[in-house]
Amino acid sequence: MKHQTFGQIRLDETFVSYGRTVTETDIVQFTCLAGLKLPIFIDAAYCRDHSPFGQRIVPGLLIQAFAAGMMEELIGPYTIAALGFGESRFLRPALIGDTLRTHSRVASKRLASKPGRGVIDIAIRVANQRQETVMEGSYRLLMRTDAAGEGAP
Repeated sequence: MKHQTFGQIRLDETFVSYGRTVTETDIVQFTCLAGLKLPIFIDAAYCRDHSPFGQRIVPGLLIQAFAAGMMEELIGPYTIAALGFGESRFLRPALIGDTLRTHSRVASKRLASKPGRGVIDIAIRVANQRQETVMEGSYRLLMRTDAAGEGAP
């Protein structure tokens, strides 16, 4: 998918990312980096004996990080900054071996008060290989408009 400028992105347009398979290494590296020590993320024996899932689950913050990375394919170099993350809801666990895809829908867009910038709100849904939703949320991004000076959304 080609990166898109603020003006090329259309309201209600939906983009589906590439697939990203979660590995054990992903979870180990992320929990170490973030300092997460909950047994549901790091202790396979605990999960086997005490978790309703029977295995370790992917931390929600890692799912959010994957979603942000998968959206980069869409917005890439035109993004100036993330302005906020809406409430994220984790609807089912993601597991080692799941392949996740981010479904991004442009919920709103407007030109910013400063020339050459626009704000977009993106509703996201992260689904596994069975099309089950594991996370829903939203991102607000500040983007450059294109060099030609884009008009109203």
